[in-house]
Amino acid sequence: MRVEKFTTKFQEALSDAQTLALGADHAYIEPPHLIVAMLNQEDGPKSILQRGGVNTASLENMAQSAIKKLPQVQGHDQVTVGRDLIGL
Repeated sequence: MRVEKFTTKFQEALSDAQTLALGADHAYIEPPHLIVAMLNQEDGPKSILQRGGVNTASLENMAQSAIKKLPQVQGHDQVTVGRDLIGL
C-alpha cells in the first residue's frame, strides 16, 4: 500500500485507525477501525454521509461492535494494514 498516494485527510484517518487498533490490542488495521476514525474526523465524510441520509451514529455503533469482535494479541506494539482493508 502506497500511503503517499492518499490524500492528507485519508492518511490522518489511517493513522487514527492505527491508534484505535493499537489501543484495542489488535494486530491489524481493519475496515471498522478506519470507519470509526473517519467518522470522528473534523471536516471528514460524516457530514456528507448525514446529508445523504445515512444514520452515522448507527454506522459508528456497528463499526465499534465489529472492532470489539476482532481478535486481540498481547505484547504487540505495531500493527499493519489488514488484508480486508488492502482489498478496498
